[in-house]
Amino acid sequence: MIKLAKRSKIRKFTAPLTILMCALIILISFNQLYGTKYEGPIIFNSKFQYYTKDPLTNGTKPYLWESAVFKGPNDEVIAGQNIIENQYCLGMHIYQDGANDTYDWATIHIKQPIRGNALERMLEKKVGVWVYPTFPYIYDEVEKDPRNAFGIEINDGEHIIWFVFSNHSDQTYTLRNHRIVIINTPLNAWSYREINIAEQYAEACWELPEDISFILITGATKVLEGNFSGYVKEIIIK
Repeated sequence: MIKLAKRSKIRKFTAPLTILMCALIILISFNQLYGTKYEGPIIFNSKFQYYTKDPLTNGTKPYLWESAVFKGPNDEVIAGQNIIENQYCLGMHIYQDGANDTYDWATIHIKQPIRGNALERMLEKKVGVWVYPTFPYIYDEVEKDPRNAFGIEINDGEHIIWFVFSNHSDQTYTLRNHRIVIINTPLNAWSYREINIAEQYAEACWELPEDISFILITGATKVLEGNFSGYVKEIIIK
């Protein structure tokens, strides 16, 4: 009995050491092979392969992403996995009823926070995205306020940048702390586009942020009644 007890104590003592040694061996091998430490992904689930139930819309949202919904009583907003031209993707869908209620917009945001080393790496690179817009970008010709949008929002709590994908010609303008970058993109087709976040901060003369929300958006104001959909297949940072 004493011998068995001693053996049990030895196993309890050596098991954590064995796990630690394995972890150290893996880490040393990785560093020797690649010459650098491992850095996690800047954006998680960037190919939108995994989904979880979304109680906000009774639909689904990409795993490790959050959703936010803004809509009137009879507007409809939903997101989830779709198949467009044989490609699995994230679909974001809006029905704007056009009613004169307290909400100007019916909008869905699918977002991830980016901060620290991940944000530093993102700001050093371009962000590529596969998108499938289905409606033209419309804005007020005088005030230039957007009437709808499909694209990417960068929100640092003080400034907002919209990268809008539409068949509108390329254009960039700023409304107060809201910068809008229109990127010419054909409707009803898959297209690869790239955005440069740091470049837009520099052109706007804004300080680079310490953290942001990286947001995929689809929305329309109440002056545009109807259905609006946008699709995103993959985000690539290089």
